[in-house]
Amino acid sequence: MADRSHEVASLEGEIMSSSVAAAAASTPVLLEVGFGCCDGEKIVEAGTLSSEDWKGLVAEVENLRIGLIFRVNKELLVKQSTYFRSIFSNFREAGYERIMVKWDTPTIFMLLQCMHGFNLSLSSSMVAPLLQGAVFFGVESAISACEDWVASMFHTGSNQSNDNTLVCLPSIWTTASDTGVTSIMEHCAKGLAINFAEAVLWEGFVDIPFLLLWACVDHPELTVHSEMQLCNALLRWYENQTEELRLAELTKHLCEGYTSIFKKIQLSLLPIEFILGRLVPKYPLEIFEVGTRGEESLSAANILEYCFASILKSPLEFLQKSWVGKPAIRLTRHSQEVDLSGCQQVTGPLLFWSSAACNLLSKPSRKSNPLFPHKPLWPDIPCFENLKTFTLSRCWRIQEEDLCEWLAAACPKLLILRLQDCPQLAISIYTSLSACCPLLEVLDLSVTEEIVEMKGAVTVQKSQVLVVYPVTHGSYNKSDGLPNLKELSLRGRSELSDGMFNSLGYKCPALQAVDISGCSQLTDSGIATFLNLYPNCFKDFRAAGTSFGPASSRALLHAVPVDVASTSKNHALQTLDLDKCFGLEEKHLIQLLKYQPFLAYLSMAYTCVSDTALFAFSGTDLLHLNLRETQVSGRAVTHIMAKNSRLKVLNTRGCTQMATNNLELQCDGQSFQLEEVIMGWGLSDSSFKSMGLGSCRLQSLTVGVGGTVSNTTLRSLSHISSTFKHISLCFQVISDEGMMSMLQELKGLHTLELRHCLGQISRESIRMFKGGCGLNLTCLRLERVTPWMEDSDVLLLSSTCPGLCRLSFVGCHCLTSDSLRIIASKWHGLYELKLEDCYQITMDGASCLLLGCQALQVLHLRHTGKGLSGSFIQDSSMHLPLLQKLALDTCDSVEKLFNKPTNTRYSALRVVQIARCHQPSLFCLPSTRANHHYFGQCHKDTIVLEWNTCGLKRRFVNERLCFS
Repeated sequence: MADRSHEVASLEGEIMSSSVAAAAASTPVLLEVGFGCCDGEKIVEAGTLSSEDWKGLVAEVENLRIGLIFRVNKELLVKQSTYFRSIFSNFREAGYERIMVKWDTPTIFMLLQCMHGFNLSLSSSMVAPLLQGAVFFGVESAISACEDWVASMFHTGSNQSNDNTLVCLPSIWTTASDTGVTSIMEHCAKGLAINFAEAVLWEGFVDIPFLLLWACVDHPELTVHSEMQLCNALLRWYENQTEELRLAELTKHLCEGYTSIFKKIQLSLLPIEFILGRLVPKYPLEIFEVGTRGEESLSAANILEYCFASILKSPLEFLQKSWVGKPAIRLTRHSQEVDLSGCQQVTGPLLFWSSAACNLLSKPSRKSNPLFPHKPLWPDIPCFENLKTFTLSRCWRIQEEDLCEWLAAACPKLLILRLQDCPQLAISIYTSLSACCPLLEVLDLSVTEEIVEMKGAVTVQKSQVLVVYPVTHGSYNKSDGLPNLKELSLRGRSELSDGMFNSLGYKCPALQAVDISGCSQLTDSGIATFLNLYPNCFKDFRAAGTSFGPASSRALLHAVPVDVASTSKNHALQTLDLDKCFGLEEKHLIQLLKYQPFLAYLSMAYTCVSDTALFAFSGTDLLHLNLRETQVSGRAVTHIMAKNSRLKVLNTRGCTQMATNNLELQCDGQSFQLEEVIMGWGLSDSSFKSMGLGSCRLQSLTVGVGGTVSNTTLRSLSHISSTFKHISLCFQVISDEGMMSMLQELKGLHTLELRHCLGQISRESIRMFKGGCGLNLTCLRLERVTPWMEDSDVLLLSSTCPGLCRLSFVGCHCLTSDSLRIIASKWHGLYELKLEDCYQITMDGASCLLLGCQALQVLHLRHTGKGLSGSFIQDSSMHLPLLQKLALDTCDSVEKLFNKPTNTRYSALRVVQIARCHQPSLFCLPSTRANHHYFGQCHKDTIVLEWNTCGLKRRFVNERLCFS
């Protein structure tokens, strides 16, 4: 009995002790949130607040300037926060009833919400301070909330993540790094990798921490449009960092450490012109991951061999060897756009390997090819359902069957496909695309067109077909069409016939934009038949250089509603390009302009458009107007400009009637927003001022024959030097003083063209490139303005203008073969070079040019020295993989002729122009030693060789042609 009493007493004691402890633990504590100077206090019962109450507290406190005191359960604080658990256990505050918390007010509010079990509604700017506070106070629920938010926002791709989210990402990563929350660091790296294409557009991209950038680039889900986009982004980041390092006087070792990130770039998947033009002039190629090359160092001379070494193999050899270390196009499940423009080393095997190497498949398996049994066995590849845009411009090595099969397997939901300048792909590829990409909305199959293809522009003596290629088609169902196709570009496709064009019309019923410029085989009736298939008016129609005439004009007008006033702008024609349509008469142009009031882009160069047609136009939305070489007057142009104040581009070059009716008086007082002006007759200092061309909006100025711009006006351009990028002067009176002032002031100038100008400039002007616009200059044309130029001047230009991509020297008689070697060794990134009447520059041949300027796309050599071999065309197509246009003169051939190249069907070369001269008369007086070979010679005719998907065509043209 005694023992029982004792047990009861003990039990009662334990119950009493527990009650006391519970009472102590459940004792509320007052948390005072400090706000500095406050006008009062307010006690809030934290346990009774709802989610909406918490949201309104911050706004209330900030507006009323009062301090808040939260009555919070101490047990809750001890359980949810390691900070308060330690405070109430080991410090003197354990017995306090009131505790002051000095921390960011919104952060404390969010932490208390987490402790009370509420879900936080976070924004990107809240995460970093919340994470910092959560780690300091040890609130695991808040840390988890930050982690969940980062994971959900950054891993969804660009569809949901926004600019503000990306802006705050570096600060979130830095906070996570400082606090040691590695899971959030990983989420940030993954998020930046997925949204990298959008992040590079942000100005703060250069402030991203190096370790975050490294983790992002190294992440398997790095999503970029192209390898060039990644390289450009890293170069931009690095160049900003090196500037900061110089200012901070940090060690050279740290700067070199930053270059290690370039080893993540796949050099062999960059466009050749980008490597030679952007990387070689500024960076040693050894800083990039170049693989094992033994003792040989990578340079501009062997970069082409390196880029092709691991790619241009047979399909079986490429796919059967080890996959480790092979270049792979960056494709992920988040990819929405892929741009391989200029990567002419891309082949079918590379596309399949890159897709199979994607982390969506652990190890692709092999299977047979049911569509093309004779083709190699391709591996299984994943389907990139988010991929909507694919660009493969200037990639002439990939074959049609390989491309179609890859598109069918990898991106069946593709919406935009751009295949510009791929001459190996026939127009008939659209029949295969109907099965590959049935949802396609935009298709671009354009190639570069030339003036010889434009009927009436040149005088053709005779034309003959030399080679006919067999026409091959894919195995897909050709009866299917592209019902969703809205935009179609066939620009420059000279093989396009009326029958094929009308077939396209039947199979693409939803077309709204068509470009058939340069399609010389189309007839007026063929174009009209196509237009009659569409009851609704096109939004964009371009037919420059075609047989577009009366029938086509009536068909285009047939789709225009009679009641123009009730027509919606979204359903009206907004772009009309009829340049060089010589079949149009004035009455047709008047009708076209009268019933097209919503045009924003109007181009009618080299047509018979007159003042009457312009006065018939009632539109007020024009942004681009091209009337080159027409008979319009200053009065009519002023009328158009007065009604279209938002006009940005104006081209009236060659319009001789512009000198009448005093253009400057007609437009005086008007406010214009012109950004690009191309004028000749009618342009003077007074009209330049009255048209407001000295405003900050002007970016490009071209002055041709008939225009007069003084040195004073040129110097006034320095006031808009930040935006002014292009200046071209033709048949103008120039002086050293004006040129030196302009070159010194316009430091942002990208293009300088001086053609046939009077008043020669001296070497002093050449020296002004240094410290002026030389570093930014990408295009330099000196045509018959510097006859005194010598090899030393070219060497000086190479050091002051290292970034040139387009270069033209005409009439520089003193240049020798040393200048050609300087060009080949200093300007590796040139993609356009014109040398004419430089009588000695190719006397020793041009082999150095073929090895040193492998990015050339356009090459023009005429009267440059009798040193070119008869096989120069074939040699150029072999050593210059990007070469599309080549112009030569038989006077420069050692063998007095150039052999027709072979095996050019699958190459980039499309047009070759060979000029021929009459032999000089026996009665011509002797000339100097330098130009005796060319003295007395005059132009005879031009042989034009053109390759398309049908074969090789040769024409004999009276005129001496040049590439536009």
